[in-house]
Order: sequence, then C-alpha cells, then structure tokens
Amino acid sequence: MINKGRINVRVQRRRAGRLSSLRARFHGRRDADGLREMLADAYAGGAPSDEDLPPYVLGLHAQVRHSTARLRSRTLAAHRALHIRIQSESVRVVNQYTERGEPTPAALARFGEWVAEWRSAASVCRQQAQQLTDEANQLIACYWDAAWVRARRGDRAGGRRPTGWLPGKITLDGTWAHLDDGLLSDRWYAPDAPGRDTDPSAVAQALHILDHQSARGRSDRTRQDDAPKGSRR
Repeated sequence: MINKGRINVRVQRRRAGRLSSLRARFHGRRDADGLREMLADAYAGGAPSDEDLPPYVLGLHAQVRHSTARLRSRTLAAHRALHIRIQSESVRVVNQYTERGEPTPAALARFGEWVAEWRSAASVCRQQAQQLTDEANQLIACYWDAAWVRARRGDRAGGRRPTGWLPGKITLDGTWAHLDDGLLSDRWYAPDAPGRDTDPSAVAQALHILDHQSARGRSDRTRQDDAPKGSRR
C-alpha cells in the first residue's frame, strides 16, 4: 500500500518483489505455447499490437490505470481546501493585475505560496504514479523473459529476450505532464480537450501572471548582478 503521510493518499499497489516476479514468470511459462507465433515474429523484428497482448499484460495495464486514477483523485480530494483558497485568491490577483492594473505583490506572493504547495503535492503524486508504472513494467519484463525462454527452448535462435523488446510497456499518459491542470477543473484528466485554451479561467490567468512576474523578477535580478558595481543602486 502507498501511504504518503503529508498528502494522505493510500492506493493499492503491486510491488515487483520476489513473489510478484515469480507469479509473472509462472504466467509467462504457462502462456508460452500460445505465444510461439508472436515470439517468432518478435525475433524477426515485429511487435504485437495492443489488441494482441496476452491477458496477463492487459491485466497489469488495467491495474495501473485504476491505481493511478485513484491516486490522483485522492490527491485532489486531500487538497480540496487548498483548491478553494487558490480559486478565491486567483480572482483577487486577476482583478488587481488585469482589471485595475494595480499590482499587489503581497496577494501574488500569497497565491504563489499556495500554488507551490499544490505543485509539490502534485509532483509527489506523479512520482508515485511513475513508481507504480515502473513496478508493473518490471513484472511485464519477467513475464516476457519466461515466455521467451519456454517458447524457444531448444531453438538455436532462442536465448534471452531481445534487449528493448517489451510489448505492452506502460507509460504515463500526457495528463501527468501538466501538474497545474489539477487546478483547472477536469483538465488534468483531458489536457487536449477542445477549447481548453479559449476563455481562460481566473486560475489560468492568475497562473500566467504568477509565472510571468516570477520570470521578470529573475531577469531583473540577473541584470542587477551583471551591472558594473558603480552603476548599482
């Protein structure tokens, strides 16, 4: 079980430990006879489509999707109060910087602190999701290793599974690359949804202001550091 105290998230996980690896190899050996044609094609450089993957590998895909979705949902739920503060403060920031044209560094700093807290929690969530994915891929590798050896036993062209050949390898989808989308309704689940860049929400506008102001502040400090000593004030 994952149990990260600070974000209070628990999700079921499958450790790629000795017992799980043995089970994966057992399934690989058991399925080997039905995979001979696929493995022969693999030796020739081919790779099966996702639809042709064996049930064991598809099962790992389903488990990872379920576990990572649950991990993300519980991370969002654990930070509901933080989301409310960010939503409220974003309206203040946008109103001051965009509508009134009167920057308020204190409000922006407060907003930035809360956003940084969210980004930290979302980053932990992504790291945990990647760990779940890595562990599942270890089991997939064990499965194919065992299937390869059993199916090609006695074949001169047998031996170990070709390096880099790992059908069904699991990767995190693009939603995990957009941590701030967790603050933008359901965009964390569908970052490529049509119209996502039209009529930006107050949070999206405030995030743009925050990042733009931070970048400008760093640029100003760099120019001051590079200026001759006599010209500094």
